[in-house]
Amino acid sequence: MDTRLSPDDLAALISRCTGVPVTGEQVTAPGHTFDDLGVDSLGLMGVLSELQRHHGVPKDADLRPHQSPRELLALLPGEVRG
Repeated sequence: MDTRLSPDDLAALISRCTGVPVTGEQVTAPGHTFDDLGVDSLGLMGVLSELQRHHGVPKDADLRPHQSPRELLALLPGEVRG
């Protein structure tokens, strides 16, 4: 299982799971929340599920729309930070 994701990889995963275009810059930018990007809680459930299945995110991890993609990047074991 490859747990490493770059900010661009994570942005692509978020975009694919939610239908909302997200860039690597938005993932690493301080202050951007999922709410700001237009990602709702259902979309986040899909993102989290994908990360739990394929990227080593713990099953008890929680993610909310008021959090940032940057916080999500920090949840990833062995992540590559931009």
